[in-house]
Order: sequence, then C-alpha cells, then structure tokens
Amino acid sequence: MRIVSLVPSATEILYTLGAGDEVVGVTYACDHPPEAKTKPIVVKPKINTAGLVSREIDRLVSEHYRRGEQLYIIDTELLYRLRPDLIVSQGLCEVCAVMPGSVEEAVSRLRPGSKVLTLHPHSIGDVLGDVLRVGEAIGRREEAGELVERLRAEIRRVAEKARGLERKRTFFMEWCDPPYCSGHWVPEMVEIAGGIDFGEKGKPSRRVMPEEILRFSPEIIVCGPCGYGLSEAYRDAGELIAQDWIRETPAYMKDEVYAVSASIYFSRHGPSVMKGISILAEIIHPEEFKGMAPQNTYAKLKVMD
Repeated sequence: MRIVSLVPSATEILYTLGAGDEVVGVTYACDHPPEAKTKPIVVKPKINTAGLVSREIDRLVSEHYRRGEQLYIIDTELLYRLRPDLIVSQGLCEVCAVMPGSVEEAVSRLRPGSKVLTLHPHSIGDVLGDVLRVGEAIGRREEAGELVERLRAEIRRVAEKARGLERKRTFFMEWCDPPYCSGHWVPEMVEIAGGIDFGEKGKPSRRVMPEEILRFSPEIIVCGPCGYGLSEAYRDAGELIAQDWIRETPAYMKDEVYAVSASIYFSRHGPSVMKGISILAEIIHPEEFKGMAPQNTYAKLKVMD
C-alpha cells in the first residue's frame, strides 16, 4: 500500500504500527519519528513564521482565517506522482493541518481508487479510536489493537496512582501571547494526571482574558504552545512571566510555572499523547510521579528571586 499522511499525528500512528515503509508522502511538520523527515513533503505552510514572535503569528493566522484563506499548500503535482492508495487527513483544526475540503479537491485529480481517511478526535477515547481506524485501513488491525491496549494500560497506571491525590488547579496554555486555554483532549489529560484544568474537555482551545485566568486562580501554569518544542515553549514562557497579570497567580507566587514539549506530546493526537499524561503527572504531583516523564520533555521556570 502507498500512503500519504497529511497530518503529523497520523504519521506517528503509521510508523508505530510498522507501516513506515508504506508512507510515501508527509507534511513539513512530520518529524516524529525522525525517519519521517526523509519522505517527500506534500504539504507546506503558506505563512513564513521564521523570526516572528507569538503575537505576530497569532495576528497573521487570524487574518488568514477571517479572509477564509487556507494556511497550507498542497503540492498537487507531487501528490499525483506519488499515486497513493490511501491519504490520511484530519478535520479538527484549520491552524494545525490542511482541511478535508482541500484534500478532496486534490484527490479528485488522482487515479480512481485512492481513498481518504479523515481523523477528527476530541477526546482520549477518540485518539485511541483513530489508532484502530488507521490500523483497519492499512490492514494492521491486530497491531492497532495491541497498541491501544498498551496505551490504555499507560493511562490506567497514571489514573490509579493519581486517585485520591489533591486536585490542583492547572492552567495549560496552548498559546502564550495572547493566552489561549487548552482544548479537546488536553483537559482530560490534566484530569487523569491529577489536576483540574481551566479548559473544557472535548471543546476547542480558545483565547482567554487575564481576568478569567485570575478568577480560576491556577496553582500550576503549563506553557505548551501548539506545535512548539521545549526550547520554543521555554522561550515563550520566559516572556509570559514578565507580564503583570501572571504575577497575581498562585502559580507564580509558588514558583510553579513550566514549559513542555508540546509538539509531540500534547498538540498532536498520536500515541505519544499518553506519555504527555505522565509529563503532566510529574509536574502536578512531583513526589508521587518522580521519574515518569520522558527525559527533556519539560522544564520549570525560575520565576521568583
């Protein structure tokens, strides 16, 4: 089978299920596992964000969104040459990946028989369900079932250990400037890890005002800007703690502000999301979950002199 993945999460799923050799095309953002970066790039961003600060990126994305413009470009000629049997896309977020309408338009030029599988998860259960759907589509149903069982076991291990621990108010930020709360599966991740998140489970992330955050009075702030690795998140978190409003939060006063590697463990809906739960558990309850987070996946900021 020849597979083109138009979303990084699907690329991770495909490789984890052992179908990496069948992947013939990916997006510019498909970097996990690293082998995916050797594949032809079918999708590239329309906006060049190099050198821009977070507020400028948010402004550019918002302007494109208001004008109804796509944020990504599909190389339709390359897609045609790759002759995929299956294209995996997502219908979750226009900011994260190319949307189904554009995919269907591109697919209309391909040979008959090319199929499109669209992923649209909103919860941890949906993420696991998509692993099964991908496995079914590529003829690896058994491998997908085994993977989902392992992932469920990871979740249960954290959930059982967190049961009975104090629930700490946690503000997971999917963007720092302007501030956005978490959405979709991330509030559920926080809950499993022993916290109470500001965001709503199963709902999109949204822009929030400082006064809303202060009313929530977060004990822990986690900076995980969508699509950012740890160094980029740490940079934005450093700029965040210079803002006046954050100094009024218990998280700032108690020196509980963190940056996380969001791109792989939180922004995407692949198997690594389950390790994101362990990262959150170690942040929220460090004594009980010490050593559970993968190395170099989060960092604590020194906010108080």
